[in-house]
Amino acid sequence: MENETKLYEIGYLLLPMLAEETLAAEVATLRALVEKHGGVVQSAELPKSRQLAYTVGKKIANKRSEFNQAYFGTMLFRALPEAAPAIKSDFDKQDNVLRFMLIETVPYEAPVRRAPREEGEAAPVEAAATPVERALVEEKPAKEALTSEDIDKEVEGLIAKAE
Repeated sequence: MENETKLYEIGYLLLPMLAEETLAAEVATLRALVEKHGGVVQSAELPKSRQLAYTVGKKIANKRSEFNQAYFGTMLFRALPEAAPAIKSDFDKQDNVLRFMLIETVPYEAPVRRAPREEGEAAPVEAAATPVERALVEEKPAKEALTSEDIDKEVEGLIAKAE
C-alpha cells in the first residue's frame, strides 16, 4: 500500500498580464512540474480569464502588485502522497502563478447535462436519476373521462352513505 497513488486537484490563478497565446505553454509548464515528481495528469483545463471576488496581491520584481482579474485553471492528477509537498513547493516558485490550492480529492463523474424541457413536459422515465424520481415520473393509467351524469351519481351515492 506504500506505493498507492492518490487523486489530487490543483486550482490556480495565473497573472492577468500573460498573453492568451502563452496560456497553453504555461499549462504545459505546470503539467511538467507535476510529471517531474511522478504525477500522472488525468485532465487539465485551459485557464480562462475571471474577475476576482477580491484583490489579490503578489510581489513581482521586488514590487507588490494588486490584481482584480486572473486566469483560472485546474488540473486533476494522480501522484504518490510523498510527491505532494514537492509539487506544492514547485508551484510556489512559479512567477506567473498568482495563487493556487492543492487538495486531495476523490474520483467523481461530471454531472450529465440535460437539455431543458418545455413547460409542462415530464422527464423521460429513463432519465430519472433515482427510484423516487422514476416513481414520480412514471405515468399512471389514464382514467376514463367522467360525464356530468356520472359525477352526479357519485355525489348522490356519497351523500346517501353519509346519512
